[in-house]
Amino acid sequence: MLHKLLLPISFVCLLLVSNNLSGQTKNFTISGNITDAKNGEELIGASIAIPALKTGTSTNAYGFYSLSLPPGNYKVEISYVGYETVIKEVELNQNIKLNLELKEGQKALKELVVQSDKISNSNVTQNKMSVVKIDVKQVKKIPILLGEVDIIKAIQLLPGVQAAGDGSTNFIVRGGNIDHNLVQLDEAVVYNPSHVLGFFSTFNGDAIKDFELYKGGIPAQYGGRLASVLDVHMKDGNSKKFGASGGIGILSSRLTLEAPIIKDKSSFLISGRRSYFDLFFPLSDQLSQVTAYFGDLNVKLNYELSDKDKLYLSGYFGRDDLAFGGAFGFGWGNYTGTLRWNHIFNSKLFVNTSLVYSRYNYNFDINISENLNFTRTNYIDDINLKVDGSYFLNNKNIIKFGVKANRYEFLPGKIDPIKSASIVDPQSLPVKNALEQDLYASHATKIGARISLDYGARISIFSNTGGRAINYVGGNPTFLENGQIKESAIDALNPYNNYASGEVFNTYVGFEPRLNFTYMLNDKSSVKGSYNRMYQYMHLIQNITASIGQEFWTPSDNYIKPQMADQYAIGYFRNFFENKLEFSVETYYKNLKNTVELREGADIQFNEAIEAQVVAGQGRAYGVEFFARKQSGNTTGWLGYTIAKSERRADNVNQGQWYNFRFDRTHYFTFVLNQKINERVSISGNFIYATGEAFTQASQRYSIFGGEQPSIFYGERNNARFPNYHRADVSLTLGRKKIPGKTYKNESDWVFSIYNLYGRKNAYTLSYANDLDTGVPIIYKWYLFTIVPSVTYNFKF
Repeated sequence: MLHKLLLPISFVCLLLVSNNLSGQTKNFTISGNITDAKNGEELIGASIAIPALKTGTSTNAYGFYSLSLPPGNYKVEISYVGYETVIKEVELNQNIKLNLELKEGQKALKELVVQSDKISNSNVTQNKMSVVKIDVKQVKKIPILLGEVDIIKAIQLLPGVQAAGDGSTNFIVRGGNIDHNLVQLDEAVVYNPSHVLGFFSTFNGDAIKDFELYKGGIPAQYGGRLASVLDVHMKDGNSKKFGASGGIGILSSRLTLEAPIIKDKSSFLISGRRSYFDLFFPLSDQLSQVTAYFGDLNVKLNYELSDKDKLYLSGYFGRDDLAFGGAFGFGWGNYTGTLRWNHIFNSKLFVNTSLVYSRYNYNFDINISENLNFTRTNYIDDINLKVDGSYFLNNKNIIKFGVKANRYEFLPGKIDPIKSASIVDPQSLPVKNALEQDLYASHATKIGARISLDYGARISIFSNTGGRAINYVGGNPTFLENGQIKESAIDALNPYNNYASGEVFNTYVGFEPRLNFTYMLNDKSSVKGSYNRMYQYMHLIQNITASIGQEFWTPSDNYIKPQMADQYAIGYFRNFFENKLEFSVETYYKNLKNTVELREGADIQFNEAIEAQVVAGQGRAYGVEFFARKQSGNTTGWLGYTIAKSERRADNVNQGQWYNFRFDRTHYFTFVLNQKINERVSISGNFIYATGEAFTQASQRYSIFGGEQPSIFYGERNNARFPNYHRADVSLTLGRKKIPGKTYKNESDWVFSIYNLYGRKNAYTLSYANDLDTGVPIIYKWYLFTIVPSVTYNFKF
């Protein structure tokens, strides 16, 4: 255990040594915030560069930056994608606070030199790899199913990322599973980021300011998932003036309101979205008894207490419901809340403290008669307190550190009668409780003019605690009978009966080293590498194709071990044509341990002994990703190609042999293009081609004693492929007609789009049936979409 504490201690030593070294030469610090001049929104990841010293930094998640330099006169370059680059001349003979507002327009600010055509080369110079950030404005131009702006559908067009099904917002990253992705909204975990059977994501594009996807090289402040991190930030609300925006589509509409409470000091944002396709169901005889809708609400408040303190309060509330004639229905919801306090101790030390709550629940209802009715529910509650700090030692060294404490409550299932006359008795699977503590530290440093290094580690401590009873097998199969716990053994196996509420009875400790390095070949190209180890202590149990909420989360315990993944990656990054064209190629290898795999014939429906239905497996994934992107000019877009392999192996599954992971796709090609015709008209399109998903194909059928219904025998797991997947989407955006030289306060446009332009019938699932004429068993391919047109009207004022 002691060796796992050496890293944080070494960082303290490093800090002391570095302070002594920095004292030899007196440096001064430039610090401040970079914001949008139009609405006051903090700009995340804006670049601050000192060309004379070939050094620089970038703003954090709150728009704050700090840069320590020797005394002297400097030109400071501030740039951000989609904004004009600003050059400010400063005389540095004392600590300076420099807050700047960047504009999307072409007008220069006083005392500033503006270069609107300069493009940053941060994708080459920044010590990040396997990380992609897309401007939300660009996402809004991508043609998406039914015209909805969707950041998750956008990242599915990136190399190394794929959809978990046609039209689905669930995504797979570098051979991981659906639950291997950490999805955060203002630091709160979103456990099911989907609406409408997975066809829409929970993220309303009008409420989102910024998002970033980490496929590898994951920084030490993130943990808890094996494959990726999708970090999403809501807008803070316009601190300059009142604004409203929204859109009216075929199946849903949205409205966002934002305004200052106290100008330049406090603001709010309210953003709502609601589907209304259920209003059309009564017009159809087949759907007249169907009820279906989704809705969500984003809210945010912020208040600047002083020039060193700022408070944020944000929340998300989303709900889906689907019912058939009142006899059958299901629904699910995500609810999050985040209270954050930013404090700047001095020009070098920035600290954020957050109290975060997240809840995901699902209900399944049967209401056949007065006597036969019930509702089944499950949920996960997650509350945590965390502190994250950044110490900007000097222009070559940044220390990041943090601590976090989580409390989890898992209810895998509960049944209650809907009506008092129901013959169904209330019953509940045991609630499971857990605690998690995390601490991390990392050090970003520059060695000479060419090498950047970011190394660190995270220590995670996960504990099962006493409380309400849990009955589980504890890893001993002698207590099982036909996959169920013997009633005679329940009391003996239930440790919660022997421990007080909150008392720890089982603990796992994970040591998670992280490393990123960059070697600059020249000012246009670099080589980067990364390594990260990740632990995952909670697991999604599901056995369905489409994500409709019929699933539940369960924690690691004495039987289900924590999952672990090691990933190695190396890449080459190169810019062309004065940074207008980005190119990169990355190769990676990932090794997974203790993956949670369902046993053959597993039964997870309201099963108290769920531990008996899963086995621990292992996985491996490797591949090469090519990516080229153009982000400026009238023609923008990207091209991505991935060639990869992903496999699994587990005892008692596929005879213990390696098999293709369900989402293993050898080839995955994407192309995204946006062409601005003029100030009013633009066209967009994207194309996807991918190897078909793996599935388990039946190899034989047989009858026992001449039975009329033959049984089907399945061969090796995932031994066959769906047909290759391909699809093209297009859209046309028609803006408001504008007179040159005239200023308009209101903006509006029409977006016409076609999903699956040439009507490709991509397989969604397969089924077996006998041919009606010959009686020969055949495979039927089921698909969801052919050509799907849509139209949306967007407005903003």
